[in-house]
Amino acid sequence: MIPAAVYFGCGTLAQAQAGAGDPANGKSLYLAVGCSLCHGTAGQGGRPSGPHIAPNPLPFDAFAQFVRRPANTMPAYTIAVLPEQQLRDIYSYLLTIPPLPDPAAAAILDKE
Repeated sequence: MIPAAVYFGCGTLAQAQAGAGDPANGKSLYLAVGCSLCHGTAGQGGRPSGPHIAPNPLPFDAFAQFVRRPANTMPAYTIAVLPEQQLRDIYSYLLTIPPLPDPAAAAILDKE
């Protein structure tokens, strides 16, 4: 069993699950195949479009299964449409998206 601290750590387990993905190619693919149309340019999602998928995407196997056989109105990206390596590249790109800054840390909110 994998400890939660390792699983939710710096993405190392998720990166290992993704295999050898190319984040730069993944970003290009993410934009080219239409992921950004529903999930936003940084995976942030939004209503009424697709849910957020970054930062902290699903584990690779769950992500791949959902992309291949979505349970909602998202089109299925079969291997014929999106080969396995391209899917790994997209996932590797999603792993590079940093979390949003904490709004409470914004200097404009400081009350002196």
